Amino acid sequence: MGLIPSISFGAPWILLGLIALPAIWFLLRVTPPLPKRVVFPPLRLLLGLRDEEQTPAGTPWWLMVLRILAAAGIIVALAEPQIGRTLELPGTGPLVLFVDNGWTAAPAWQARMGLLREAVDQAARANRPVAIVSSAEKPQTDFLDAGKADQAIRALQPKPWRTDRAAAAQALAKLHPGAEVLWLSDSVEDGNARTLADALSRLGHITLFSDRNGGALAIASTTNTAAGFEITVIRAGADSARDGLVSAIGEQGQTLGTSQFHFGDGQSKIAVKIAIPLEMRNQTARIEISGQNSAGAVTLMDRGTPRRAVGLVSGSPGDEPLLSGSYYLERALAPYADVHKGTIADLLARNVSVLILVDVGKIAGADHDRVTKFVENGGLLVRFAGEHTAGGTDDLVPVSLRGGGRYLGSALAWASPQRLASFPEASPFSGLTIPQDVTVSRQILAEPTVDLAAHSWARLADGTPMVTAAQRGKGWIVQFHVTAGPDWSNLPMSGLYVDMLRRLLTLSSGVEPAEMAANAMLPPSQILDGFGKLVPANSEAQPIRSGDISTTEASAQHPPGLYGSVGAERALNAAHADTVLLPLPDLSLSTQYYANRAAVALQTPLLVATALLLFVDFVISLILRGYVPNLRRLVAGSAVFLIVLHLPSAKADDAQAMKAALDTRLAYVTTGLADLDGLSKAGLTGLGKALSARTSYTPEEPLGVNLERDDLSFFPLIYWPMDPHEKDLSPAALSKIAEYMRNGGTLLIDTRDLTLGPVRGPNNPGQLTLRRLLGKLDLPPLAPVPQSHVLTKTFYLISSFPGRWDGGTLWAQTLPTGEASLRAGDGVSPIIIGGNDFAAAWAVDGSGRPLMDVTPGGATQREMSIRFGINLVMYALTGNYKTDLVHVPAILQRLGKSK
Repeated sequence: MGLIPSISFGAPWILLGLIALPAIWFLLRVTPPLPKRVVFPPLRLLLGLRDEEQTPAGTPWWLMVLRILAAAGIIVALAEPQIGRTLELPGTGPLVLFVDNGWTAAPAWQARMGLLREAVDQAARANRPVAIVSSAEKPQTDFLDAGKADQAIRALQPKPWRTDRAAAAQALAKLHPGAEVLWLSDSVEDGNARTLADALSRLGHITLFSDRNGGALAIASTTNTAAGFEITVIRAGADSARDGLVSAIGEQGQTLGTSQFHFGDGQSKIAVKIAIPLEMRNQTARIEISGQNSAGAVTLMDRGTPRRAVGLVSGSPGDEPLLSGSYYLERALAPYADVHKGTIADLLARNVSVLILVDVGKIAGADHDRVTKFVENGGLLVRFAGEHTAGGTDDLVPVSLRGGGRYLGSALAWASPQRLASFPEASPFSGLTIPQDVTVSRQILAEPTVDLAAHSWARLADGTPMVTAAQRGKGWIVQFHVTAGPDWSNLPMSGLYVDMLRRLLTLSSGVEPAEMAANAMLPPSQILDGFGKLVPANSEAQPIRSGDISTTEASAQHPPGLYGSVGAERALNAAHADTVLLPLPDLSLSTQYYANRAAVALQTPLLVATALLLFVDFVISLILRGYVPNLRRLVAGSAVFLIVLHLPSAKADDAQAMKAALDTRLAYVTTGLADLDGLSKAGLTGLGKALSARTSYTPEEPLGVNLERDDLSFFPLIYWPMDPHEKDLSPAALSKIAEYMRNGGTLLIDTRDLTLGPVRGPNNPGQLTLRRLLGKLDLPPLAPVPQSHVLTKTFYLISSFPGRWDGGTLWAQTLPTGEASLRAGDGVSPIIIGGNDFAAAWAVDGSGRPLMDVTPGGATQREMSIRFGINLVMYALTGNYKTDLVHVPAILQRLGKSK
């Protein structure tokens, strides 16, 4: 219908003021009578002179038009214009606004707020009382005037729990019929929609507002598997296709991984996977659906309970699989931990958090010292009994053990097989349900001592300990007095076995056993608001028993959030595995969509535009009266002012260039991502300190370079980490990079493969980013760096090029045909590409301590990464001088090849 028919006015009678515009025009043209002219002879001496600054005798017509437009703008603005459809409120009685304000309403909350304000404004102009009733908090059914209704709207926020329409329907029974009702729904059924519709119908005519796209999305469950996160996303409507993005978010708000999802027609539930490495999964604080902004679209992760790395050592590795304790342990732990098998030395070198020994009687030699140090530094040692244990143990046990064993239910038995007693309150297993069919037929007995009861976390029905534990240093030693397999007990074949092991994994995170007890009260630490943001807990949030948190439904008393002591919080989420989102049924009501209700008020923009017109009129008036220098001078002064404003940035660019010119510095590409740029700078700073300590080159502080703006020619080596969030390069930047490489500069491209994705390969996010950013460059032919390359011997003799990660391939310019294997032509490769996240391995803090862990080689791998960095810098600074034949004898001697 065009623009004009869609404009409406809240106070149209004010437009009558436009009739006065001709009168305003006439008044503006009225001027005082001209003065009488008298001929004065000496004035002839001034004939021919012309004043540069002249004042007009009357007001120019175009200035008159400007003032008339300003007057018209004020009149139209006072008439409260708005563009878009306006709300129609039939009748003259009270207005009832019923608002669904659970988390399912949060994604389209602004549309609801706009509709509420429009309804209250119209009711205020018609002097109609308004009742605002919400369904996710205690209903208020009092009628309000315009001022109080506006305050109530401002205070209205979505809550992080579901609606309670049944309670709202009971409260509405207090209102009298004869009202106009607007139901601002969340488009989701809670089981009481028809009950509410009947209650509203008794009040008067109902208009139902609904979401056109079917309502909110939610995360029903999140599982941390060996391959990554497995996430279940649900929605209410399923009558159309819908796309979205799920993200894993770290403690500082950084995105650690993402995955796209697609709902087809008829699909209300879909599985999504985010494949990221274990280290990044352990740093994940929340999983969220991007763009949904609701508590249900967020899954908080328990703090202090990341997926653990578990080392498993068996004293009887040759057992049959179905009889082996390792077999049952692996399957019980696989959903919750990464299980590694090997020797004690190998597993501790991999920095496992939990070490499980299956029927290892005595830990011998250096392994005993390693395990002792591991436990005292905070590790968890779990031991299972067996034939070897029955023959005697070492001192790495929680209590003294008797030799032999206790047999139950055999010809020589003392009694029949025993069931488990209830777990003690101080035990971390407290609250777990014990199946009646779990029995023990044999066990290793503990020597009776005064404090044996305090060390017993599980007992048999006759009181003998079945699991004992003791703290050693910062860590714990836990002893199962039965085997890890079904030889002595059917416990490993029950679900209780899995639950007990899960509790022990939590213990390895530093959580005290008493905090895991079922009766331990977990106070609220932080809670989610309706939009899915963590905020400090308020006074209304109540503590939750540890044993109940997994079954507690989010509510006003227990809002979703983090509960427990800092560093070991348990997560209560708004949505869970049993959450179901269903669309509203057909309620036979007059229905409209929020998308069609948007109305934009034009009063403020018109008043701002009118103010600008009046300001322009004021400036022009000053100029015409000669109070302001002529326009040419004004424009020149403005230009000078703008140049002065630009000077700081120009000075900054000059300072950057001066620093780069006066000292030979290392440089990194600034990506615009604060965390990544900070890590690049810390990495080159750490490498610079190693260069200062070991070589004659003492680099100054590294500089970040902007590929679009900065001069690259000052830097012999530029480090460039890849990230999927980096923006595409402009043609000017691509030309600058090509020129830099042609003129002797070297780019170290780091695709950071295992930091950005679970596996290496062409589909890794880092390598996809590399192809996107540099695909248009004319790069030289590349090949894997051979062992004979000059990079392996410019300063150190090295054979690999590790960073935070090890492995992968380092690429450089292909060796020229016909050259000896010791050289790569007469110059340096203009580009070197690797994927081991080199800066993360080099990065240090202000005290020189490493910032990031390296995997899997620890300190040795970090040292080899630093050596590679030194070789790389020497290679970029000095070229291939090491290929000179004068150095060959020395190199051969160091390699042990000299005769």
